[in-house]
Amino acid sequence: MTNTLSCEAVARAALGEPLKLEGAELLWRCPRPERHCNGDAHPSLKINTKKNVWACFPCNASGTAWALAGFLAGLNSGNKHGVSAWLREQGLLETRDGQSQPEGRRTVVEYDYQDESGKVLFQVVRDEPKSFRQRRPDDKGGWHWNLNGTRRVLYRLPEVLAASSLLICEGEKDCETARALGLVATCNAGGAGKWREEYSEHLRGKQITIIADADEPGRKHAQQVAASLSGKAESSKVLELPGAKDLTEWVEKGGTRDALLELIRKTPEWNPVSQTQTTRTGFSLTSLRALLEEPDEKVSWLLADKLPAGGISVLSAKPKVGKSTLARCLALAVARGEPFLGCETTQGPVIYLALEEKRSEVRRHFVELGASGDEPIHIHCAAAPKDAMPELCKVVAELKPALVVIDPLFKFVRVADEKAYAETCQAIEPLLTLARETGAHVMLVHHNGKAERADATDAILGSTAIFGGVDAALILKRTDRYRTLQSCQRYGVDWPETVLEFDPITRALSLGKEKSEAEAGRIAEAILEYLRPSQEAHTREEIEAHVEGKTGPTRTAIRQLVEANRIVREGIGRRGDPFRYRFLFSCSPHIPGTREQETENRAETRINTGDILVPDSSQKSFLVPAQPKSELETETGFEDDGEVWL
Repeated sequence: MTNTLSCEAVARAALGEPLKLEGAELLWRCPRPERHCNGDAHPSLKINTKKNVWACFPCNASGTAWALAGFLAGLNSGNKHGVSAWLREQGLLETRDGQSQPEGRRTVVEYDYQDESGKVLFQVVRDEPKSFRQRRPDDKGGWHWNLNGTRRVLYRLPEVLAASSLLICEGEKDCETARALGLVATCNAGGAGKWREEYSEHLRGKQITIIADADEPGRKHAQQVAASLSGKAESSKVLELPGAKDLTEWVEKGGTRDALLELIRKTPEWNPVSQTQTTRTGFSLTSLRALLEEPDEKVSWLLADKLPAGGISVLSAKPKVGKSTLARCLALAVARGEPFLGCETTQGPVIYLALEEKRSEVRRHFVELGASGDEPIHIHCAAAPKDAMPELCKVVAELKPALVVIDPLFKFVRVADEKAYAETCQAIEPLLTLARETGAHVMLVHHNGKAERADATDAILGSTAIFGGVDAALILKRTDRYRTLQSCQRYGVDWPETVLEFDPITRALSLGKEKSEAEAGRIAEAILEYLRPSQEAHTREEIEAHVEGKTGPTRTAIRQLVEANRIVREGIGRRGDPFRYRFLFSCSPHIPGTREQETENRAETRINTGDILVPDSSQKSFLVPAQPKSELETETGFEDDGEVWL
């Protein structure tokens, strides 16, 4: 049979219509554009129809129709069984006996491919063990087991033409699964890599969601289809379903129509990188005009306005401040789809790498945080394996997590000098690539240095490459009075330094007031306590000497207490008669001339000097059920590295 096989038939079956005709030569784009310095923008795969030979000179490949079939199938032409199977899938090679049923196989389903009027043009036949064959009607009630001269169309074309929005899957089985959910779906015959440009013409003006199979051929196929639809479809999205290889497996694991539609709604539209040129050095160059014409990026969030999906963050603090507790509370919130510290989360599986704690400690901590065990959190409690990065890529591809927590960073990446910028960049780069390519958010739990820094991000231990390489830095601090959290964002809105509150009764972790506001309230209460028992008025200098706090916040608190009629001011504020301050009892008479503006020029902010540090019902909390605690644990309320923050 191979001596009658033509190169043109093989190319048309796999690549569709030729893009150019030059004399006796037909030209197609090479299916391996990565081997071409310009992405094969100018078609390089040539077929001489008179000599029935082919060549792709940049790929250094040429030969007979059989060799072309092997090239297009990604097989060595010496693999006769594999090439023959591929030719049968394309409808170019009949079975040896010319019958519909190969020996040892049984047909399980036949998929009709119809034209616009509903006439069957050809069938894809699925056998068990799994294999596919294609056939066309012979107009006598039988079949020809090839597609020679047959027009290729999309699966269920009449339904496609009538729909305004639809799914594109990789195979007919997934299309039927979508139809069972009440959704219109289509695919091309032959599976991944067999999309033809003419298919996209039927999809003009439609809203398309491409369901990518969770493997390399599936992802490439989805990108090929999306690129073909660019400029034709009203909109197109590429969606890889979490925790499953394809749509059918996802539904078998419990996926529903409503859940699928919600995933589609949250998926950003596919954006082409237009006018991009790949140079011989591997750089991808885009013209400035093309860059400016690209649509604005739509950021998807793991934690709304704080942690981007497909991004990377660092959670940094000194030891025993509560990094692990915060990370695990976030993990539980993401796994459950619950808000965290007042921000909505995107629900999904979580991978948590606990690289320096004992297994029993990690277990105990999650129990105390209220974990039921039903949350989709996958935990590694041991040292990182030797090939940590490749192994992490494998499990991320398998589990498709929304969040990956690496606790701590330097137990995962091995750097000889933590202060070396280049070495640290090189260590973090694969994690950034993993996040960008998979859509998972990667959180790096890390330590702060010993010294206190004016800029919180300078406190991150080691090279500035860590802060420079992440999308968000979350800084956790502890003082004698507060534990605070603040963030510095590349995307979204910064968290100002804010007091973290924990209610030992309700087990609620929440954000309280900004630290500056909380500190002003504390100082105000201290001023009142100092002035209340005294019958005499005191100068500002006397108050500052007796009340602990920085000069600026103390003076602000004095002014605000005067404005709130909590204390009264006497004197004219000049040498010999400075301002003096007295506690204002409820029975105290109003003293004229004590409401003048102070000479200091400061911004006014109101404070509440009541229960400053206790979160009220309006604060958003992450709730965990109560557990019996020791007196010491109830007082401290935090855990990190084996100490409970509860």
